[in-house]
Amino acid sequence: MDLGGRKELFKVLTGSHNYNMNTPESDKDYKIFVLPTFDDLYHGKEFSTSHVGETEDYDVHDIRKAGHLWWKANINFVEVLFTEELHINPRLKSNTLGIISTIFRHKHEIARMNLPYLYDACIGMFLNKRNNIDKGTKGTKHLVDKFGFDTKQAAHSIRVLDFLKRFADGGFGDFKKAIWYEDKEPDKSLLLSIKNGEVTRNMYLELASKTFVSTQENYKMLYKEQKPNEEIREHLLRLVKDMVREELE
Repeated sequence: MDLGGRKELFKVLTGSHNYNMNTPESDKDYKIFVLPTFDDLYHGKEFSTSHVGETEDYDVHDIRKAGHLWWKANINFVEVLFTEELHINPRLKSNTLGIISTIFRHKHEIARMNLPYLYDACIGMFLNKRNNIDKGTKGTKHLVDKFGFDTKQAAHSIRVLDFLKRFADGGFGDFKKAIWYEDKEPDKSLLLSIKNGEVTRNMYLELASKTFVSTQENYKMLYKEQKPNEEIREHLLRLVKDMVREELE
């Protein structure tokens, strides 16, 4: 993959394989984080690219983007810190390796550092996916043709609401447990039945509506009353800045 001369920091497994929701048809999804070049810094550019393969898909991001998205509590980026596969570039400087280790050591604090944003981000993701089930994406249009709606995005929409419940019920202490589904869990069976087209569009919409109302009534204020941790945010941004400086010197 052409990274334009940018140095890879680490690669992590994300997506369905990272929360035990994969099926035999599921590709492996990875996020790769890279360092900016001098030109990126000079021009204020944050590099990103993606690649879709036969069995593996890759999204590549500038590490500076991760620092900001962790604060904005994007669940798809927070899960990076709780990956089942972490591949760190062994050719990095020792200080950089130490910084990466420190970031992952603080993963639980990062996951809960902005709970009001986390709630809003998840609700926004739910609404976006629910409102677009009739359109599909490049990779899910065949599901719309087959089942009458995008069953994959429908399942994701319910899962993100379920995450809010599971994370809060666990006292915001275990992000990994909140995203991970054991094989015999009823919730896993429900999500897979939606994904596999065993639930009709109307049944899904009814479930989505009930789950959304329940989430708002029982969890919105619980998240909103949590105070964001500005201290860990500043510490995290300093770590990312130190990492970039270390490798560019």
